[in-house]
Amino acid sequence: MPGASLELQVFQSLPGDPHRDLAFEEDLVRRAPPAALFLYSWPRPAVVLGCGQRESDVDLAFCRREGIPVVRRASGGTGVVHHDDLAVSLVLAADHPWARRIGDLYDRFLEVLQEALAQVGALTERYVGPASPGRPRSPICFEGMGRETLLVGGRKAVGCAQARRRLAVLVHGFLLMHLDPVFHGAVFGVSPERIEASLAPLPPLDRRALLGALVVGFRDALEKVARGSRP
Repeated sequence: MPGASLELQVFQSLPGDPHRDLAFEEDLVRRAPPAALFLYSWPRPAVVLGCGQRESDVDLAFCRREGIPVVRRASGGTGVVHHDDLAVSLVLAADHPWARRIGDLYDRFLEVLQEALAQVGALTERYVGPASPGRPRSPICFEGMGRETLLVGGRKAVGCAQARRRLAVLVHGFLLMHLDPVFHGAVFGVSPERIEASLAPLPPLDRRALLGALVVGFRDALEKVARGSRP
């Protein structure tokens, strides 16, 4: 409601655990708070699949040998290797102005992400080209390009996805901060060169400063909506 204050709940799991954090994220959507921000990072590698993605899209034998957990997130899309990267999840009530349209939610979310990254010296570009062509869909999230993408040097550094429930919506972004092309390639059964052609980690940055910029950025942006200054 315009003029009403909106309290942003902030949760952090740093360092976190893949099973616990994704369960908490799903529970957060189920509880449907007016607005909640969840930041998490895992110091050991894990493979995160989209909610409907086939496990056969990754080399499960390799993951078992290396002790790499394969988990699922609440949203759709395709897989990411999360290793010392940063996940940023925003949960909003389903009737929040940002939540009305899928594209608008990505736009508002990425505006805040991009500004927070710029504040700590990590400049990114918004992908503005056509969506990835309708060839067989890559199992690797970072090979897909759409309006939910941020780039570094023309390669994908931030990918996003959404989940929509009756009472709440979730939009989350995966900020690539560490990249081992050989390891990524082994997880998905592709060459390191293919990984390097599509993915680019963010430049080195002050993570503590980034976390602070994200919290302030989302809090300020949502407060503006609550005051009725922007849809």
